Amino acid sequence: MAELVLASYAKINLGLHLIRKRVDGYHDIATVFQQIGLHDTMTFHKTNHDIHITCTHPSIPLDENNLVWKTFAAARSRFQLPYGLQVHIEKHIPTGGGLGGGSSNAAATLQAIQNFSPDCVSEEQVQELAAEIGSDVPFFLVGGTAFGTGKGEKLRPIQIPTNYWVVLLFPGIHVSTAWAYKHAKIALTNEEKLTKFSALFEQFSLHAFKDHLVNELESVVFERHPQLCDFKSQLYNRGAFYAGMSGSGSTMYGLFHRSQTAEEAVSFFSNNQEVRALICRPISDESPIQTNGKIV
Repeated sequence: MAELVLASYAKINLGLHLIRKRVDGYHDIATVFQQIGLHDTMTFHKTNHDIHITCTHPSIPLDENNLVWKTFAAARSRFQLPYGLQVHIEKHIPTGGGLGGGSSNAAATLQAIQNFSPDCVSEEQVQELAAEIGSDVPFFLVGGTAFGTGKGEKLRPIQIPTNYWVVLLFPGIHVSTAWAYKHAKIALTNEEKLTKFSALFEQFSLHAFKDHLVNELESVVFERHPQLCDFKSQLYNRGAFYAGMSGSGSTMYGLFHRSQTAEEAVSFFSNNQEVRALICRPISDESPIQTNGKIV
């Protein structure tokens, strides 16, 4: 039986601007996606049946409410796949935290399908289906660092220094993405702020992040969950050169120049029972979905 083992990486958002509300109910945004080393491990087997999902995390749905299920069902119908799929997810990316775990799992599923069916599923078809499944899914097929516009599906890979460490804080709060976008306020100077946001990464300086890099969803989320604002301040107090919320939250992160300072921050937050902390690195040059195993 063919088997494939893939690492399904998380992401953080380096800033997020709301540009306009679309007629389809979604929002046009501008953000920079940064892939990070935190990942789920996904094992895929081809079968003669439909799709069967198992997961190490008890709260993850194992039916059509799971993006992996939806992804395979859509691909099987569109590409007339003659096989089923058994998927096991070793879960490490928290759910509902703004790290894109579900979208990353969906992208890994598309990668597995392309590996299993190279003659009938092209790269272009995979990218097209990814955009239909979810706004973040196309990024996880690109990986690294990318400027995202539209709903987040229009991507322009960029190169920025990644010689820093990321401290992630998981407060155990679930923030609804739909709720955050619904209640967020959109400023009127959209084109100007988009130009300034883009320039921040073109004329790049990590030191400029603190004064100029903004996630516009923070204000509405912090109003409901003020402890997240406190965590942001604490990250700065522990030596982060930038701290912010990823996506619609609730994960907070701090960027650190030195590994020792980052490790000391993790040690500090480990004494707080309201939050879980870990350290990882940004990913720039590695494959977005690494194969830890091979088709056998």
